[in-house]
Parts: sequence; structure tokens; C-alpha cells
Amino acid sequence: MPPFSKRSLTVGVIGPAGFGGSYLCLELINRGYSIIGISRYPEKLGSHPCYTPRVGNVADMSIESLAQIFSGLDVLVNEYGPHAAGVDALIYMPFLEVTRKIILASKLAKVNYFVMVGGCCSLYMPGGAHNSVLENKDWWVAYRRGIADSEAHTVYMEERLGPMGDKLRSYRNARMAKAKGIATQADAGVIEDYELQTRNNDRALEFVTACRTSYMFFDGNKSFRWTYVSPSALYRPGKRTGAYDIRFDYLALKGDSEDPTNLDGRLHGISAADLAVAIADEIESQEKAGKHWTAYGDLSDDTPTASYVTLS
Repeated sequence: MPPFSKRSLTVGVIGPAGFGGSYLCLELINRGYSIIGISRYPEKLGSHPCYTPRVGNVADMSIESLAQIFSGLDVLVNEYGPHAAGVDALIYMPFLEVTRKIILASKLAKVNYFVMVGGCCSLYMPGGAHNSVLENKDWWVAYRRGIADSEAHTVYMEERLGPMGDKLRSYRNARMAKAKGIATQADAGVIEDYELQTRNNDRALEFVTACRTSYMFFDGNKSFRWTYVSPSALYRPGKRTGAYDIRFDYLALKGDSEDPTNLDGRLHGISAADLAVAIADEIESQEKAGKHWTAYGDLSDDTPTASYVTLS
């Protein structure tokens, strides 16, 4: 299908004032698209001639009511996530049920293209066609170490997820002390306890399991046009470089991309601003319809950046 013209394309974004949604809306508006922001408080994004807020609580609305909200959209981007309600809202069943309802409402409204922004844990580990990163305990430890080694990511977690961010900060401080050769016995205990918890039952496990399972709504489904993007592992706020790379279905790794061993320091990431670029490019081209993909980019600048952006 040929790309739409910017003047004719109307894009709906669920969660326009949230983390990924706010960066995406800004990117799309800067490209000249007409954006419909859908959430409980879409006006929080700000005002712009290309932006129209539509108030709707997707968690509570019926499929028919949601379809009315989605009416007239050419593309719908699902950036829904319960993170704004705090760490205790990161649970399995509500996320899947809301995602199911959004998909059915989008089909009822005859939206032409559905863009699902899922999670990293739906990606497969290299070397296996059935095991996702979620099942790999070494991945979990490498992931926690990777985000702890970033001041920008730690600040982001503190701002967005409270208690999880506080524990990450303590873990980061202990790892930094260890790297400098000044770790105390208490630091060693913090590292041991954090990584044991990570291996046995990571605090995010329940929610990211739901994100992984949500891909089953899409995989092989030809009843509607969709694309499913999984942000790379170290996804966080950061500057816009405008550059990114793509991998389909499998976790993107530094070094040998097919070697799933020794994962420390090999996980890729991307800034929310650059993932917005990748999603906006896909909205224009629609070349990855029916595909599951991840984008990764340059995170060498570790300066803490706002978790949310606004139009004004």
C-alpha cells in the first residue's frame, strides 16, 4: 500500500500525554500530521492546531464506545500502559483485557492500520524460535545491570516507578562502589539481594509477561492490518538523534547478534524520541505490516531527560 500524504492522514494515539505517547505525538505533529489524543486527560499534552484531544478511559469503556472514539482514524497507535498509576498497577490481567478491547474496537471502527507498542519481552532470544527473553534468567540480570549503569535510566525509573526506582538507585550506587574498588560488605549485600530477586521473581515480571502474551493477539492474525513494535531492552528518555536500526522478531544484541551467551554489556536500547522517529517512519511507509520488530539506537549520551514532553 502506498504511503498516505501527511495532509490526509489522521493518527490516533492512546496515551498521548504518557512516556512514549508524548514523544510520538510531538514527532508526528512536527511532521504535519493531524493527531487525535485519546486518554482520560489528553489535554495534558498541551495545545496545537494539529492536535485534538478526545477524552476516554479505555480501561472502562465498552467496545462500542471505544469504536466511536476511534471513528475517522486512519492509523491508531496503542501506547496504553498503566505506569502512571504507579508500580502496583503493573499487573497481568487488566493490561491484556484492555489491549483485547482496544483491538476489537479498532476493528469495529475500521481503522486502517493498528500500531501496537508492546514490550521487549515478546522478542525471542537468538538461537531459539520459541523462547522469549523473559524466560532467560541471564537476560534479566544483564537488563538490570544495564539500566543500573545508566544515570539517565535510573532517574527515569525514580520519576516514573517510585519504589522500583529507589531500589535501582541503591543497586546502582553499590555497583559503582564495586567498580571503584570501594564497595563495603553492605554494598555487596545490596548487589547480591537485588540480583537474587531479579533471577527468582523480578518485580516487573508479571507485567512484562502480559506484554509478551499480548503479541499472541497479533501473531499470524490476518483479520486486520497491524504492526507490533517492541522497544529494545534499554528503552528510556534521551535525545533525538533521528537514527535507528531494526531487527525482526529477535532481541538485538551488540557483537555477535546470534550469540545469546554472556549478555552483560551487550543489550541495545533506544531513546523515546528515536523510537518515536521509527514509529512515525512506519506510519508513513507501512512497510512492516504484519511484522514484529524492534528498533535500537545511540544511547551514548547519558544525560537525564524528561520522561514526558508537552506541546506548550
